[in-house]
Amino acid sequence: MLNLITTLNIGFSLIISVILIICYVFFLESNNKKPASIISSILFLSGIAALQLEHLSYFQWEGQPLDTLYYRTLAFAIPPMFYFFSRFVLFPEYRFRPLSALHFLPVPFVFIVDREIAVPMAFLIGAGYCVWLTNLLYRLRTHRNRFEIEFFFFVAFSLFALGVLVVGFSATYIDDAYFYHFYANGIGLAYMLVTAALIIYPDLLNELTEAVKLSYMTSTLSKVDVDQSKAKLDELMQQANIYQNENLNLSTLAEATELTSHQLSELINTQFGVSFSQYLREVRIERAKYLLKNEPQSSILSISMETGFKSQSNFYAAFKEITGQSPGNYRKSFQN
Repeated sequence: MLNLITTLNIGFSLIISVILIICYVFFLESNNKKPASIISSILFLSGIAALQLEHLSYFQWEGQPLDTLYYRTLAFAIPPMFYFFSRFVLFPEYRFRPLSALHFLPVPFVFIVDREIAVPMAFLIGAGYCVWLTNLLYRLRTHRNRFEIEFFFFVAFSLFALGVLVVGFSATYIDDAYFYHFYANGIGLAYMLVTAALIIYPDLLNELTEAVKLSYMTSTLSKVDVDQSKAKLDELMQQANIYQNENLNLSTLAEATELTSHQLSELINTQFGVSFSQYLREVRIERAKYLLKNEPQSSILSISMETGFKSQSNFYAAFKEITGQSPGNYRKSFQN
């Protein structure tokens, strides 16, 4: 039974790796998607998929991945791949320099040290990068109220990573089968978590990038008339009803306000205390509340479409998140 569950998790990981690569490269809208972030995402996700294929070889064909240089090289190479992927995604201005290659310096150790030392060593390096990312996210705590639920996913992901880390250190002392089970299922669960986060919050990467920029970089509004830009934004939302465009994104709205995407992002964060996606949801829900109260003949579906939501289910989820009740119950409270 355990073998079946692990095999299914490995299959899920392989499929999701391919889907995530395709979605990130071709479909995901991101303010900082550049060739470097695309290449690093492909390398990182492909490395994880290669690890899972090695685990599958153990369960299906009785291979012994831990005894191969290929598997141990993957274990050493994936942590720096993870680092560069995080760097390129969260810090758009980051550039790969010759000294950056030092992150791959531990990889040759796989040819020098024995398996009993190599595996814990690889996981120790991975733990270092996890600590780096955890510290980075912790420093966003002043902005954490802007994406509390999204932050939960990263905390949970970090806990999974720590669990896998413990397994890595115990690889020398436990049966190989348990190691492969824990490691393969840990990767599968992490993928489930990431997939759920991106489905529920498709703008998650952009929101994190906004928070990182506010915490680590200098202000982009030093030469901007903040009051005038805020008034322009209010005009677009309240008079031009630009929120009705279901495809409205940060770059489109920035162009309409004659700002850059980074400037508009900082303006919304500093003036309204929320991320762009949260700000847009709140504007749409405020308009929806007005229509639910004053236009009882309008259906909930028509109101969701009029306020720019792509589907009625998205409208229900956003309305419940912001008001604490469903659109129908909100309308009934006024009818009663």
